[in-house]
Amino acid sequence: MAALTDEQLSAIVSTQIHLAKNHDRNEREKSRSKALDYYLGSLDAYVPPEVGRSKVVSRDVADTIGWMLPGIMRVFTASDRMAEAEPVGEEDQAFAREATDGMNYVFWKDNKGYEIVYNATWDALLVGNGVVKTYYDEYPIYTSSFHSGLSEDQLALLLEPDDDGEKPEVLAQSEKMVLTVDEATGQPIEAKSFDVKIKRKKAEGKFCIEVIPPEQFLIDQNAISTDEAAFTAHWERKARTELVEMGYDKDVIWSIPQSAKNQTPEESSRSPMTFDQEATDKSMDLVDYYECFIRIDVDDDGEAELVRACFAGSDSGKLLDWEVWEDEHPFDDIPCEPVPHRWDARSISDETMDVQDVKTVLLRQALNNVYAANNPQRFAKGTIKNMDELVSPTFGGVVIGEANAEIEDLAVPFVANHAFEAIAYQDEVVQRRTGVGRGTMALDPQALQNQTAEAVREGKDAGYSQVEMVARNMAEWGWRKVFRKLMRLMIKHQGERVIMMAGKPVKIDPRFWNADMDVTINVGLGTGSRDRDMSMLNVIMSTQAAIAARLSAIPGGQMKALEFIPKIMNAAIKLTESSGLRNPEHYFPTITADDMKAMAQAMQQASQQPDPKVQAEIQKHQAQLQIDAQKAQQDAALQQQKAVADIQLKREQLAAELELKREQLTAEITLKEALATREMNLKAASGYYKQPSVSTSPVEMGGQPG
Repeated sequence: MAALTDEQLSAIVSTQIHLAKNHDRNEREKSRSKALDYYLGSLDAYVPPEVGRSKVVSRDVADTIGWMLPGIMRVFTASDRMAEAEPVGEEDQAFAREATDGMNYVFWKDNKGYEIVYNATWDALLVGNGVVKTYYDEYPIYTSSFHSGLSEDQLALLLEPDDDGEKPEVLAQSEKMVLTVDEATGQPIEAKSFDVKIKRKKAEGKFCIEVIPPEQFLIDQNAISTDEAAFTAHWERKARTELVEMGYDKDVIWSIPQSAKNQTPEESSRSPMTFDQEATDKSMDLVDYYECFIRIDVDDDGEAELVRACFAGSDSGKLLDWEVWEDEHPFDDIPCEPVPHRWDARSISDETMDVQDVKTVLLRQALNNVYAANNPQRFAKGTIKNMDELVSPTFGGVVIGEANAEIEDLAVPFVANHAFEAIAYQDEVVQRRTGVGRGTMALDPQALQNQTAEAVREGKDAGYSQVEMVARNMAEWGWRKVFRKLMRLMIKHQGERVIMMAGKPVKIDPRFWNADMDVTINVGLGTGSRDRDMSMLNVIMSTQAAIAARLSAIPGGQMKALEFIPKIMNAAIKLTESSGLRNPEHYFPTITADDMKAMAQAMQQASQQPDPKVQAEIQKHQAQLQIDAQKAQQDAALQQQKAVADIQLKREQLAAELELKREQLTAEITLKEALATREMNLKAASGYYKQPSVSTSPVEMGGQPG
């Protein structure tokens, strides 16, 4: 069998489109339209009101989605790094960080990241599957700008080629003579002034991420995932002029029949306006355009290739172009509640539409009963002259009747309270199915009475767990594939580029990234209580710091303690994100793998040297010994000086005592002599020494002896 011809491929593609549209029309179209009607509160076709009775509608689908959507959005948008690349080996760690920054920048900055997440999440909650299309648009991107009042030098500088050698194209240019001042002489002179409009190439191509309306996505009826589907397509209505601008032949485009005038049910629900495309200009006629991806063996080698085929028109359409697709399949779905072995996921609408029907009926009955009780019917007897006043009473109005006329109110029993009890039960049904209720939303003050804080928290956590499950489903089944696909497209098509991360320029080059790296979506925080998340993160950081401190005190444990630094930084970043602050990099320094290696080397070098503490102890001991020796010498000298002083003191004391004794003896002798002399004088005066008169021979005193 020869390779497929264009006619054969066109017939196959046309058949696949017809089968996929029929399957979508029979299985999904009505349910999507119904879900949107319930969300908008348009229930006249499903729960028609009685004539002259209440037409109020319960909005359970919108209420439930409206409560779940902010929590899920906070899961994915709390951080600038929604996705993180996981390195395959140690050599991929730096590239993984680079890939993380690059992927998130392309998603959030180059594309409308928040709008993409919001639309895909909204579609998933409403109809079960949000469809995201990720591809590389190879057409160059040009920007035009207008500049006025340029001098010749400024114009020449503006028209210089860029780094890639691409020179800007001049779209329009004008010049005029103006009066200016010569910088050299300061004299007024006439000079040329230019006004110019230029077009400059901004980029060779663009990575595009789009959310496709569910009604514009076609998939093989036997498919259980977009990756394995034999046929997928994105169809939309385009004006003929758009197709010509895309490069298709005008004669071929003009020969394609225009799109059918009837709207799809989804289009009617989204915009209930008459679909009228009668136009005098044929270039503005809308035609059905299909971008199809089909797995088929086009070269008869026995292996099916992924083919991208562009088809326009319906039954009598034409194959515009086709190619073997070298990139990955562009479509991914974001499911709400995946059903095993099926592509269609269940939605929040599926869980709440029946409850909305019941609550709408009960609410109407309750209000009708309240209206009847507040404005009861009247039974009139006799002739009433102004019956309009009786039928449509006015405040202060007077009913005029004949003398025998009587008016009596017909009593209406009040049973609305039973309806409100049934409505409360239906609210419990919604809470069991989706986790959304007055208690989990903290809207019921009675639910918080007579309960401990722990019981209230556990009740809320039980409800949050179902919302967290939806967020996890979206992350693992959908966003993980989207970012992994984006990373591989960047590896294939992106060259070196400088992006701004946290206010700093970061150079990335995806050509060196490992295409086998996996991607993880950050889904840890968001739906629960911020206080709970922050409290738990504080506990984790305290535990990490305590373990690191213990390891650093153990010989040989310093390297393990060093490994806690990036983990503590991660916890600090998560703590900042859970508090609602974006860009946590503004609050903490960036610690790279090179920084960790440098710290490890410094620690290893320090470990090879003597322990500073031991060195300090030795020096302290030596200094103490020296001080003790000096003190001993000083004590000995002091003792010696003291001994000499004591001896000298004793000598002086002995000398003083001897002198005192000598003086005492001298004084005693002198005193005794004085006393003796005095006594002798006294005796002499008293005649003690006189002798009786005896004749004696005269004695000469002092003469010669004898």
